[in-house]
Amino acid sequence: MKETQLSYCHLTFKESHAILVMYEGSAITIENAKEITALLDEFYQGRKFVFITHRKYGHDIDLDVYKGKILKNMIGFAIVSNNPDEVERAVKEQSLWNEAFTFFTTLEEAENWASSFFD
Repeated sequence: MKETQLSYCHLTFKESHAILVMYEGSAITIENAKEITALLDEFYQGRKFVFITHRKYGHDIDLDVYKGKILKNMIGFAIVSNNPDEVERAVKEQSLWNEAFTFFTTLEEAENWASSFFD
């Protein structure tokens, strides 16, 4: 396991999945997405993984990030939140993602789902 803190987020890299927690009031921009993608690429080095975004805090997302470089080894995407507004945003995001995509209310559920890809 490895952890990285950037000015706008905290990233945890585990064997089968990565967990992103954006900081309150931050934003996922094209530039931030490129930096996160580079870190994922460096850690997983072509190995398959699932990406979990744990949305504990409100933050903006530039939906154009889905048009950027998506790692081919990223086989699933999960959003974790108990905020009803995030469910609405997740529906918009899901239409932009072609691989496995789901929404959970707890991080534990999302991590179990991510692990199921590797059982």
